[in-house]
Amino acid sequence: MLDRGKPAYKIAEEFGVGKTQIQNLRKRKLEVLSDFENNVPGQSKRRRYLTGNEEVNTLTYEWFKDAVNKRINITGPLIQEQALHFAAKQGNSSFKASKGWLESFIKRHDISFGSMSGERGDVKQSTITEWAEKLPTLCADYKPENIFNMDETGLFFRDSGRKTYRLKGDDCAGGKRSKERITVALCSSMTGEKVKPLVIGKSRSPRCFGRMDVKTLPVDYYFNKKAWMNSYIYEEFLKSLNRKMKSQNRNILLFVDNAPSHPQVKLSNIKVQFLPVNTTSVTQPMDQGIIQTVKLKFRKRQLQHMVRGMEQHPAMQGSELLKQITILDAIYWLSNSWSEVETNTIVKCFSKAGFSIDNFACSSIADFDVSEEDCDEDDDVPLAVMQMSLELFGCNFKDLVKIDEEVLTCETQNTNWGAPIENLLSEFMPDKCSFSESLDEGDDSDENENDLSVHIPTYSETCDFVNKLKTFAVNVGNSILMDNIVKFDDELCKVIVNKPKQSQITDFFEKRTL
Repeated sequence: MLDRGKPAYKIAEEFGVGKTQIQNLRKRKLEVLSDFENNVPGQSKRRRYLTGNEEVNTLTYEWFKDAVNKRINITGPLIQEQALHFAAKQGNSSFKASKGWLESFIKRHDISFGSMSGERGDVKQSTITEWAEKLPTLCADYKPENIFNMDETGLFFRDSGRKTYRLKGDDCAGGKRSKERITVALCSSMTGEKVKPLVIGKSRSPRCFGRMDVKTLPVDYYFNKKAWMNSYIYEEFLKSLNRKMKSQNRNILLFVDNAPSHPQVKLSNIKVQFLPVNTTSVTQPMDQGIIQTVKLKFRKRQLQHMVRGMEQHPAMQGSELLKQITILDAIYWLSNSWSEVETNTIVKCFSKAGFSIDNFACSSIADFDVSEEDCDEDDDVPLAVMQMSLELFGCNFKDLVKIDEEVLTCETQNTNWGAPIENLLSEFMPDKCSFSESLDEGDDSDENENDLSVHIPTYSETCDFVNKLKTFAVNVGNSILMDNIVKFDDELCKVIVNKPKQSQITDFFEKRTL
């Protein structure tokens, strides 16, 4: 309600409070949300004031989490020393890292000191069987609908393969292989409940987004220079999911892998459980066919786009058509592909990883193995799409899923805490980056140079297009297509009715003469 532009006095009247309270809530929105998702008691909350050391505090906390993950023994003086180091690099000579600052830092981040245990750092599961025996105990206090798994995967959204068929003697230089990629995080429960996909690109606001509000996209969109998952984005994902679960009065168990970008996070309604190291190819449900299914559905849409493009522009080469695909196209293709994954597919993939709805007390993950035929891999693939895959990219349709199978989704090397302060801030505090800097990072740096000169249809032209589409749908006898066109027409009518009326110079004089 606070984000919808509703006047403060109307909200105040609706809830029977003062207008000033609503205005203060708007100013302190992030703080209030943080208290809510961390389950801070109302009586213990107090207004937190900005001190001017927020960047030092953030970098120190990120360094602390990285040190804990490396099993480094952390003391209070060591935290103070590192904070002073960051302040010096930033040129902040007024920061003292006093004892009072340390106490506030520890309280703010809910840090507790004690003896270091070896539960996560040193203990290694010797076999998958041991994990299978342990799994029922971990899940004992949770219903199947409250057991989730999240995993990331890389996706080349303008790429489809290296090989291509050619005539003997022809040059096989081909087009420049696109390296545009995004990182996608998918999360679902073992009963098939899907969480909104998370997409990480390279630019804050790619040109193809136009005037679209990122918050209205069918995915949660983030960005950084390498389009990788990092601890900041991971924590934002968890906080968002935690708010959702808290609003539903649910407590869930979330399984994730031990990636460097997955720090330990304390949440009110989510318990995070790490999978055994180097076993995720067997123990991670998303890796048992869910991600593969989504990618095949995505590639199907990509190739259908190519087929349509070649019919529309016969003279264009495949690499040129691929280059026209934008990250906005990829986001909507991905969202629709994720929504099409059947509940049965998700349930079977969880079972294949040892999560059985019927029986948690399984003796072996192999007891719940399912054949690949049981997984939804989109068998309803048009012949034209399969031919396009073979003729243009030199591989079977289902082999397209292997293109980005080994793509990194996060930094595998240790964070370089000695890097320039600007680099550290851009990684852990992306909101501090200027808008122009984010564009220079270039999600769409190699998109068509003609993008900005594309003719934008008028309202009248758009209405004519809709009428032509309706005629086309009727002539081909496709009721599904017609239904979607009518829905589009309804939305278009709303846009036209609500469009701002353009002022004229005569309006100014009319007001002056009243």
